[in-house]
Amino acid sequence: MKFSRHAYQTEDDYWRVRNFLREVFMLNNRLEHSWHVARLDHWRWHFIATCHETPPVEQVTVGWETEDGQIAAVLHPIMHDEIRIHIQPNFRSPELEDEILAYAEPRYSDLTGDGQRIFYLPVFWDDTLRQEVLKKRGYSQRIDRWEHHYWCDLDKILPETPVLPGYEIRSMGGLDEHPARSWASWRTFHAGEPDSAYDPDPSWFLNLQSAPLYRRDLDIVAVIPSGEMAAFCTISYDDVTHSAVVVLAGTTAEHCRRGLGRALMIEGMLRLKDLGCTRMFASAEETPEDALYRSLMPHKKVTHKWIKLW
Repeated sequence: MKFSRHAYQTEDDYWRVRNFLREVFMLNNRLEHSWHVARLDHWRWHFIATCHETPPVEQVTVGWETEDGQIAAVLHPIMHDEIRIHIQPNFRSPELEDEILAYAEPRYSDLTGDGQRIFYLPVFWDDTLRQEVLKKRGYSQRIDRWEHHYWCDLDKILPETPVLPGYEIRSMGGLDEHPARSWASWRTFHAGEPDSAYDPDPSWFLNLQSAPLYRRDLDIVAVIPSGEMAAFCTISYDDVTHSAVVVLAGTTAEHCRRGLGRALMIEGMLRLKDLGCTRMFASAEETPEDALYRSLMPHKKVTHKWIKLW
């Protein structure tokens, strides 16, 4: 089957891609063989709007469509040398995968210090179709670059949220709490850096809250009496597919190893279940997150990064 390539440059295009990801998700038995729609939103409103990892979404998103205008595949970068490919399973073939990669490699690869081009993409351990295509194009697997993708079904009996003395577990507050939330993120993800490097402007959090699936009742925080935020767990819920993704979670260095991450996750699961959510996802590349998700989510798939240098 032949497909035509299209640059997705409008807001309508973005919402078509969102609906396409929902369709793919359902066709894949509600598993993340391609991104959950919440991850697309997080890429746009956090990785692009705040972290500036790639140019704006309308400059870098490309689709392949059938003659009657049905989206068959979507390609976009998530960083300057790494991409994601989402394919409708009924149209998937080695030929289409090869065509997408041939388009992507010269456009989304980066230069190394010695002048070589470098290019990454993650591949599930059991995705033999993509692995064979990549081998033929000169890629190799990086065993040391992994990501664990966890999920759990919420139709089971869930534990109660633990009571942790000295901490209040509640929803994120209003604008007046943005500075505390921003500081908590800094102390979580930049604990090894000097605090003098901290940018106190909390406006980045407004970007996160602009995502279509953001809900303050699913942005759960642990707070001490002084108002300091010790931990957070931000979950995006899609009521179309009745599924959710943990998009941002962490505990500040001063409050680690006290069960806060687990307590917030359990509280999030209970809230999701009350909303009608039946499946929850989370992904981890680092050991603390991995241990937390593994303790609560029994199902896992693994991706490894595949790399091409030329």
